[in-house]
Amino acid sequence: MNKNAIIPVIIALTMITGFSYFSSGLTLIVTFVPGVILALFFYFLTFYKKFPKPKRIIPLYLLALGIQLLHFTEEFLMGFNHRFPALFSSPEYSIELFVAFNMFAYFLFLMGAIFIQKEIKPPIIIPLFFVVYGTIGNAIAHLIFSIISGGYFPGLYTSLLDWIIGPILIYRIWKETRIIKPITS
Repeated sequence: MNKNAIIPVIIALTMITGFSYFSSGLTLIVTFVPGVILALFFYFLTFYKKFPKPKRIIPLYLLALGIQLLHFTEEFLMGFNHRFPALFSSPEYSIELFVAFNMFAYFLFLMGAIFIQKEIKPPIIIPLFFVVYGTIGNAIAHLIFSIISGGYFPGLYTSLLDWIIGPILIYRIWKETRIIKPITS
């Protein structure tokens, strides 16, 4: 196996370990860990095979990241740090841990734009985790959380934008990483 296969798996295992360690009860284990596994699967179906043209991905990626910053603001202002763990009967996240965790993630996601721009394949699992879970996962999860809680759940409004940008970004990555085979007779 080459580094483009081994390093993403190591990064994914590190992410799973970190999310499991910092999880309040099952909160991150049942949400983020499946997101890591899906992102790794998506990596092997896309970037691993063919690196897309950065200029086709980065503008949408950065738009999605900007939406995520607005999403974090909504979550912060509306008490996501205690409402989310309450769904799992788990202790709340301190506001300090909640902010620090998100700021560290956003730093890595910004680095993801650099990985895409510079076509650095092994750590692409990091921005792909954002694409898979930070957009589509957020959209689905916040809708489910709202249904479970019987009304508004912190982050719901901005997660609605993920229903638009997430599929567009995933489709763009998928389309840009298809290998066109020559027609032979």
